[in-house]
Amino acid sequence: MQTIDEYVVQTLSTWCSDPASAPSRSDETADPAELWAYFSAQVQSRHLDLAMRWLQSIGEGFYTIGSAGHEANAAVAVALRPTDPALLHYRSGGFYAARALQAHSETAIEDVLLGAIASVDDPISGGRHKVFGHHGLGIIPQTSTIASHLPRAVGMAFALGRATTHEEYPADSVVVCSFGDASANHSTARGAFNAAGFAAHSGSPVPLLFVCEDNGIGISTRSPAGWTEQSLASLPGLAYVRADGADPLDLLSTCERVVDQVRTERRPALLHLRTVRFMGHAGSDAEIAYRSERDITSDYARDPILATAAALARAGREPCELLDAYEHSRRLVMDTARRLAATRTRLGSTAEVVRPLLDALVAREAGATR
Repeated sequence: MQTIDEYVVQTLSTWCSDPASAPSRSDETADPAELWAYFSAQVQSRHLDLAMRWLQSIGEGFYTIGSAGHEANAAVAVALRPTDPALLHYRSGGFYAARALQAHSETAIEDVLLGAIASVDDPISGGRHKVFGHHGLGIIPQTSTIASHLPRAVGMAFALGRATTHEEYPADSVVVCSFGDASANHSTARGAFNAAGFAAHSGSPVPLLFVCEDNGIGISTRSPAGWTEQSLASLPGLAYVRADGADPLDLLSTCERVVDQVRTERRPALLHLRTVRFMGHAGSDAEIAYRSERDITSDYARDPILATAAALARAGREPCELLDAYEHSRRLVMDTARRLAATRTRLGSTAEVVRPLLDALVAREAGATR
C-alpha cells in the first residue's frame, strides 16, 4: 500500500515534471507570505512525524502519537500571537511548528525530537514524556490523558486579567485549547464546556478558543455521522464555528475572524475543525486491521499539505519549488534526528526520574515548617 509520504512526493513530482497537471494560477485572494509560512509549518510537522516513526524503528524512539493529517491546526497558530497561551492536543504538531516560526525559534525541530527520544536535554519533560510545550512559545505542556487540559484552559482564561499569576501574558490575550472529536465525549471535556459557557452567560470574561480537531475516528471506532457537530454546536454560551482543513484559504480567514472575535468580546468560542488522520492512531496501531486499504488511501485526497500546496500553486508558486521545500524539510529534520539519536543521554534510574517530584516535596515541606 502506498504511504501518505509517497503519495505527497508523487503528486508534487507530477506537478513539477508536468506543470500543466498542477493547479492553475487563479485570482484567489491570499497573503502569499502567510500562506507560505503556513505550508512550511505543516511540512515541518509532517516530517517530524515521519522522523519519530523512524526513530522508533531503530530503537531510539518510543511511543509515538502523530499529527499527520491534522496539520491544518497550524492555521490557528497563524491567527494567534506567540504570547497567547496554548494548551495543545497531542496531534497539534502543526500548531507548534507555526508558533515556533512566528517566534523565530531556531530549536523547534530539536526540541520535539529530544522529547521523542526521551533525552535528558528535552527542555520540557527532561527525558520523561513526549509532549508539546515551550515556555518561550507560550505553550503549556500537557500529558496525553484524555481532555485533562480543558478545565485548566477554562481556569486560565477566567483568571486572565484577574490574577497576578498571569501578569506574563498581555491583558488582551486569548487562551487556546485543542482536543480531538472523541475527547469531546469525555465527562472532563463536557464539564469544561459547561464551566466556560456558564461563566460567559453570567457575564464573566472568558477569552478562550476551544479547537476540536475532528478526524471522525476515535482510535479504531468511527464517530456516528453528524454526532460531533450536533453535540458541539448545541453547547450554550460558546460561539460555534466550522472550518475544513482541506480548504486553506477559508480556514485561515475563519481562524483570523474567530480569534479576533474572542479577543475583542472576551467570550469563549469553539472552532470545529474538520481534519483527517494518517498513519493510524499511534505508532503501535495496525490501522489496516480495522480499516480497508481503500478507506485509508481514499483519505489521501484530503491531505491538508497538498491542499495548501495547491493554493500556493494557484497563487503563483512554481510546483518544483513546492517539492524542493518538502524535501528540504525532510533532510533538515532527519539530519537532526540522526544527530540526536547518536548523542542522546537518558535518565538512568528511578531516582533520577522522580527527583523533581522529591525536590518539590522537600520545598513544600520546608515552606510549611517556617
